[in-house]
Amino acid sequence: MRSNPIIPTPLKRGDLVGIAAVSGPVNPTDLEKGIAFIESLGLRFKLSDNMHMSEDYLAGSDEHRLKSLNDFLIDPEIRGIIFARGGYGVMRILPKINFEAMKTDPKIMLGMSDLTALSMAAFQRSGLITIAGPMLAGQMANDLDEITSDHLVRVLTQPLAKYEMVGGFCSQILKLRRGKTRGKLLGGCLSLIVSLLGTSFLPNFSRSVLFIEEVNEPPYKIDRMLTQMKLAGIFSKIRGVIISHFSGTYSDSARSTVEKIILQYTAARPVPVISRYPHGHELPNISLPVGAEVEFMVSAQDIILRVI
Repeated sequence: MRSNPIIPTPLKRGDLVGIAAVSGPVNPTDLEKGIAFIESLGLRFKLSDNMHMSEDYLAGSDEHRLKSLNDFLIDPEIRGIIFARGGYGVMRILPKINFEAMKTDPKIMLGMSDLTALSMAAFQRSGLITIAGPMLAGQMANDLDEITSDHLVRVLTQPLAKYEMVGGFCSQILKLRRGKTRGKLLGGCLSLIVSLLGTSFLPNFSRSVLFIEEVNEPPYKIDRMLTQMKLAGIFSKIRGVIISHFSGTYSDSARSTVEKIILQYTAARPVPVISRYPHGHELPNISLPVGAEVEFMVSAQDIILRVI
């Protein structure tokens, strides 16, 4: 664990944010709708040079996507980077991302899904805390519900200290195991976490609170991914688990599978576990600060998840 994680300065009205496309091609209509949300916060924006490129399942070549991201990272006027969409592509450019720039000029970075790979690598290589939350040409392009919008605005525009990630929706969360702990909040899309195992881009999960979400994965694949994490020693290190949205075609069976396996794989170290937490590929989607030190408590009466 890094003793001094880097916390970027919150955004304020008038700040310039870069809108980046490092994964799949971006739908122009969805892009325009997402931009309207950013402008409603009083933010200015700059599109990456590759924003309207398309090369098979990618938003342009590796070189174009990498250069656009690195240009934003070294631009002193850019105070935040908001990613347009997920899909696939971040892992292809990880080795050449300018992680040193994240240390010298840390910026707010917001994304999820395929951006899990970048969030994990950013924390591992630079110590930068990033935000797992709605994508600009994804959920932001639709009408965000009040819970999602309030948490997103809070985490973008206010200091992270004391950020509360459980509110009026607490009754919808399933308490699988009680307990109290604290640790760094790490996680994201399950398949991306697993894809980074064995690489130098995955953080050390010791003393961590793990959150996982996924979309359109059948139960046997989820079982295989969780088992790979167990064999890699992840579940012997963590201090708590937050099971978030498991969405799509297999949602009910996938959620049941992950709940059963998580309890089984953490039985030797009975850490607190909750399920059906509102984060991921469906709404509500609570924005989570990846790498932040959090307090996590599950009791008969309450759930606490807050930045320390």
